[in-house]
Amino acid sequence: MTLTVEGLIPARFLTLTAHLTIVIVVLWAREENVKACLPFEYSASDYSRKDTEMQAGLGVAIVLIGFELLTFLTGVTMFMPSTALISIAAHSSASVLLAYFLFDEWDCNLYWWVFGWCSMLPALVDATVAIGVIGLKKT
Repeated sequence: MTLTVEGLIPARFLTLTAHLTIVIVVLWAREENVKACLPFEYSASDYSRKDTEMQAGLGVAIVLIGFELLTFLTGVTMFMPSTALISIAAHSSASVLLAYFLFDEWDCNLYWWVFGWCSMLPALVDATVAIGVIGLKKT
């Protein structure tokens, strides 16, 4: 079991860092993705609304990844293999999907699927484990 946990720790850190990096890159270069989810003829208010929606989603993703990094680096969830596997699977998937999202200029509405499965789900798992470890003193 120790060998498994030792292998999961760097993998989890790297996938969290990769996901955070690609979310920041998408935040900086979101213009084409926002245009991809608008009709051919759109108003400035339509663009502004979708751009604000995209900024909010990416901002929340950064906060959730930051929360996961915090619980991970403080050791609260570092040695939990099931939590690590969920986190690694979700964040590595998110990194690949967001790279395609950015380079292929996917519709910005598809981002919410990636957000839900690859940012919200592991953050909820981390929060549940953190509450159990810190609040209920379970290991």
